[in-house]
Amino acid sequence: MARARSGSAVEKGLKFFIYGSEGTWKSSLSLEFMEMKTTEGRPLRVLYIDCETGSVDNYLEDLEKKGINLDNLYIVYTPSYDEVEYYANKAINNEDFFVLDDEGNETDDIVKDADGNPFRPDAIVIDGITVVADNVKMAAINISEKRAGIRAKINQSTAEEKQVAIETAGLEFKDHDKIKSKGKILIRNLITNTDKYVAITGRDKPEKIMQKDNKNQMQLVDTGKRIPESWEFIKYEVFTVLHNFIDETGTVNAQIENKDRTKVYSQNEIVSEPSLLVWQKVIDSNKGKSKSLVQEDYKKSLARDEKMYEQADKDTTDDTPESPKEFTTIDEYIDAINKAFDKMSPTKKKSLKPLVAKEGLPIDYKSLTDLDTIKKFYEVVTK
Repeated sequence: MARARSGSAVEKGLKFFIYGSEGTWKSSLSLEFMEMKTTEGRPLRVLYIDCETGSVDNYLEDLEKKGINLDNLYIVYTPSYDEVEYYANKAINNEDFFVLDDEGNETDDIVKDADGNPFRPDAIVIDGITVVADNVKMAAINISEKRAGIRAKINQSTAEEKQVAIETAGLEFKDHDKIKSKGKILIRNLITNTDKYVAITGRDKPEKIMQKDNKNQMQLVDTGKRIPESWEFIKYEVFTVLHNFIDETGTVNAQIENKDRTKVYSQNEIVSEPSLLVWQKVIDSNKGKSKSLVQEDYKKSLARDEKMYEQADKDTTDDTPESPKEFTTIDEYIDAINKAFDKMSPTKKKSLKPLVAKEGLPIDYKSLTDLDTIKKFYEVVTK
């Protein structure tokens, strides 16, 4: 459902997308949530979804040396989209987390924080969204290959033809749309469906575009720019984008790419040796403010819009005249035509005029006295 509020002071949120090449502090920056505190001064509890399996482990000892209680950190290792979405939604909905056994199955034991309470994260980290996006793409390719095999079988192709069809199967337009929609469901729930702090990390890659060479042949050309190696739309969804890179001196820098809605840094500003701890002042400034406006679950919003389209489709179907029928009198045809017109929109009625004229029929169908002629008029109306 829609939400509304007055213009009173509302908490600022922290929603980061941190992307860059290997060794540009993406994971360590995300872990700095562990060194930050709530407006009440309590250490943040962090759900850390490690999609690259082990990217965070080397930093845990350093946190302990700083006096950080690691019971406020719950790490889930998975590259699976479904599992990432599952654990992210548990955090968003403030549900219990259960201790996993050696097989990855949930036990009856509830995960507790440093205070001995059921673990409720203040911040969610998805470290390695590139891997998740790749998994979704690979799953779509596998489905595409199966689809190609089924088509080959239906067409009674030879075994060799079937194998070629499978090996050369590519993603169709509908596959690309589904891949993107999966990403949007996950990301938008993290951005709009919770006031928890969020950090998403991803790799970068060279941007390449199709361009004609001096022989007028199309080829991929490196633009010299680096872009996210995942769902690029993430940059538009989050509040702050950090594009990390290493300069010629070996120093890690971050460009505030396009925006920082928290206004800690200016647009496109370059920060040397970046740290999320700078944003602690944003949390501190939220003290006494009302909670940020949390929107509806993205899937529920989609379901609501689907109902709207279903109703529109139903209305369109209801506007469709009855299928042509055989009547025995002119009055019966006139009555049927009247009913068909009653169900039509003004636009549809206007579109009938040239069709009737094309058949050499008069517009005033009620004046018709020939049964065959009015039958023809009725058939034009009901097509």
